[in-house]
Amino acid sequence: MEKLASLQASAAISDAKATAKNDAKYEKIVCTTSTLDEPVVWPHQKLDFLQPDKIKDKNGRRPDHPDYDPTTLHVPEKYLNSLSPGVRQWWVLKSDNYDCVLFFKVGKFYELYHMDAEVGVQELGFVYMRGEFAHSGSPEVSFDKMSSILIDRGYKVARVEQTETTEMMSERCKKTKPTKFDKVVRREICQISNRGTQVFGTQCQITPHYQPNYMLAVVEKNEVSSSKYGICYVDTSIGDFYVGEFEDDKNGSRLLTLLSHHMPVLLIFERGYVSERTQEIFRTMLSGILKDPLPANGSKVCSAEKTLKYLAENYFAKFSEDSTSADLWPLALRTMQSETDHLGLTPRDGCKLALKALGQCILYLQRCQLEEKVLPMARFHLYTPPDMNINEPVLDAKAKTVKQKATRRRHMVIDATTLANLRITGEEYSLQSTLDNCCTKFGKRLLHHWICSPSCELDVIVERQQAITELIEHNMELQDLRALVAPMPDFERHLAQIHLFGNKRISQDHPDGRAILFEEKLYNKKKIQNFIGILKGFTALMELPTLFNGFETPLMKRLTQLQPAGGFPDMAKELEFFKNAFDHEAGAQTGVIAPELGVDADYDEALAKIKTINDNFKDYLIEQEKFFGCRLTPGGEKNRFQLEVPENAARKAGKAYQLEGQRKGNKPVRRFSTNETRLLLKELQHAETERDAILKDLSRRIFEKFSKHYELWKQCVDCVANLDVLASLAEYARAQQIICVPELYEQNAEQQPFIDIADGYHPCAAADTFIPNGLMLGTGKTPAPLSILTGPNMGGKSTLMRQVGLLVVMAQIGAHVPAEHCRISLVDRIFTRLGAQDDIMAGQSTFLVELNETSLILKHATVDSLVLLDELGRGTATYDGTAIAASVVNYLADLKCRTLFSTHYHNLIEYFHKDERITLGHMACMVENEDNEDPTQETVTFLYKYSAGACPKSYGFNAAKLAGMPQPIIKRAYELSKRVEAIALKRKVLSKVVASAGGSRCNGLNEIKNLLLQLKACHV
Repeated sequence: MEKLASLQASAAISDAKATAKNDAKYEKIVCTTSTLDEPVVWPHQKLDFLQPDKIKDKNGRRPDHPDYDPTTLHVPEKYLNSLSPGVRQWWVLKSDNYDCVLFFKVGKFYELYHMDAEVGVQELGFVYMRGEFAHSGSPEVSFDKMSSILIDRGYKVARVEQTETTEMMSERCKKTKPTKFDKVVRREICQISNRGTQVFGTQCQITPHYQPNYMLAVVEKNEVSSSKYGICYVDTSIGDFYVGEFEDDKNGSRLLTLLSHHMPVLLIFERGYVSERTQEIFRTMLSGILKDPLPANGSKVCSAEKTLKYLAENYFAKFSEDSTSADLWPLALRTMQSETDHLGLTPRDGCKLALKALGQCILYLQRCQLEEKVLPMARFHLYTPPDMNINEPVLDAKAKTVKQKATRRRHMVIDATTLANLRITGEEYSLQSTLDNCCTKFGKRLLHHWICSPSCELDVIVERQQAITELIEHNMELQDLRALVAPMPDFERHLAQIHLFGNKRISQDHPDGRAILFEEKLYNKKKIQNFIGILKGFTALMELPTLFNGFETPLMKRLTQLQPAGGFPDMAKELEFFKNAFDHEAGAQTGVIAPELGVDADYDEALAKIKTINDNFKDYLIEQEKFFGCRLTPGGEKNRFQLEVPENAARKAGKAYQLEGQRKGNKPVRRFSTNETRLLLKELQHAETERDAILKDLSRRIFEKFSKHYELWKQCVDCVANLDVLASLAEYARAQQIICVPELYEQNAEQQPFIDIADGYHPCAAADTFIPNGLMLGTGKTPAPLSILTGPNMGGKSTLMRQVGLLVVMAQIGAHVPAEHCRISLVDRIFTRLGAQDDIMAGQSTFLVELNETSLILKHATVDSLVLLDELGRGTATYDGTAIAASVVNYLADLKCRTLFSTHYHNLIEYFHKDERITLGHMACMVENEDNEDPTQETVTFLYKYSAGACPKSYGFNAAKLAGMPQPIIKRAYELSKRVEAIALKRKVLSKVVASAGGSRCNGLNEIKNLLLQLKACHV
């Protein structure tokens, strides 16, 4: 290996010298040094084909062409032919990957040339190397660190490896008629990485971040008032593909929800086939992520039919009696195939866009050299928008077909608006950050899933509640659990990495299998050390059944006990196999796995061959000792299978004995070989070559054996992830001063939905500084399910609404909630209209945004929904806003869904105060020094307490006072307010006088007298 490294280093130096020489000759740089005031002008900055007014893609298209491909670059053939072989090789690769920073392997270093060198200097702190052209770089071992920095900053990184030695190059050239450009070691792109295509291979350590980095492909079929989307999103570091197709409204509500729940870091779509509205969503929701439009034609896997054909030819077999489970189409993909096509090459109706999106993902992975790294370990799942009923795929084993079984909605719908308005997710001051006490990365990912999709299944929720309660009651076991899982690595990503290391396709057909890595021994050590760490982690987890042996709740039993009592996998046999498969300590130190007998049949066979040959030689040696009549010794390492015969007996050797050498001294000997020894030596060398080849591949074989038990390991990880989330929620509950187990009830047509919360706290606020609030809707003293909420500005209306929404989410993920008691009938969806902002990028005003969100509520709310509407109608004229607000309240009251509707329109109170469908509530305050002439003298103390009845005023002038507005302005505003109020009251009284005049004579006259008195009091 050292000799190989030396030869490669020598070749690298020669290549670099030729590069520098040729660049000096052909690029004709004017100067390479500068003063502080004079920047360097590098040769590539002067190249004509790189100038903004001349640049073209590989097909000769300018940037203003609709099909311009920014990932490629047109490099004139004349220029390429003027370069040295090494430099030409770089430009050829760059022309196909113009959007990437090329880490170009030269010897033991990754070199960055020309514009890439500038990136290295600016972003990575590299220094320019001596030479005529821009040139920087770093050693091979630092690739992980350097590439990770660039990827985090939004760059694409292409790793270019040498895939042959100088000797291999020489042999290649001998067999062909090479041109001068062939006389350079072959280099190939082994992987293109960006934030959405990270696969943690040989040189890259697994990221410490838990968040998934999704690549999302979107295909759209645009219609007049709606769109139909096919989507596929994948986390390449784990290998989970989610594929689905759905219709969406004109606002893209389902697409927005998808983006909120599974925020991608890379978006791919077909150029020219995405509507303007969808592009607006991409610009607003995904402004900071990498977007890679694909060309509209020329792909191998583009249409649904081509996608199925490609997968069938390369990965999956037709279902038959002879098929193994590993060859079968995944159930999710079989659901998308037509039932009438037994070859599985025809897409089912309603699945074409989804399969096309999958095809786009495959196409992108191919370009990044990741298809063979990701697809062999892929697990496919159907994606269904949360607000759609799920059609579960069910395999009919007899008919060998897949049918769809309709099921009721299993999860509460939390759309993009609600997710943002309630601040459910996020790293700071969110519900997720408040509840997140998880110790593992995969536990954190599961908690995110629970919070974004709370359960609507009462059995699931109650099981979680019971498990959390049991953990709280057994604090010692709870802490032992957390201590046990805290050191665990990110098993999900490590399992994918080990699968990658064991992938035979890569070792045989992928450029990485041909790459010459100078630090391969170091990488192998890390592989084996990480593998040993994974084995130790799973071994430690086998303590869980003993740790929780006495637990009684069904979920805890299922997660911690072995079958048949539970569902925790028994990994003892498999772990024992890998424990004894090789010497762990030696493997970690040497980077080589030498398996024990019985671990690998091919290796055992190779060793057996070698032993047989050695035994045969021993037998032959005994025969020869009889012939020569003395003791013979075999030759040493350099003279293997030669006969060392004492000189006094050597005269017996005949023509069959070929003299190979002799040794003088006190005991002179002659060394002979025979046809038999030469044949045995040849057989031994062949057997040793076979053994060494197997030994070199043994790490991969061990990893492959480990990956064959993937479902077993994944089952364990799933159990631990659930335990970690339950323990996290138990830790949250233990830290609260006030906590309760919420009582939840099935959705029932005979009983109207209700909420009953006593002294509840906002889960993200500190209990010692937060004033608790209770709320009853649809039950007890407030049978009406809708409450119109009034109160002073800054009095806590919005906070109360958010608090109610978050407590409902907590209750339906199974968590304990911060309240004295909490009773809720299950909520199928939470709608929110909180806060107000313009959608500037989409060209929508505040009022239009309000109406769009309210329209969504009116279309999709059911009797089991929870609606939180805050100050609807503010963005238009008061009368228009009041009218719209009243109509919405009336509709929701008829629907009888649980609703909190906050408003400052006091006309609504008068309109609905006698309506039995509606209850009135307000956020209480205490007013001191109330002055009807000068509001600046008033002191309003917010009590932040929900109380029955309406609030008489909004105390907006108090808010103005707190904001520091000048007192004369506040006084003048107050005078104008009273005048407007008097005019409105006068009109109202007059309308009542007219109405009363049409009643009975006696009652009408009395009512008119009273109204006239009110009218006199109206001073304008």
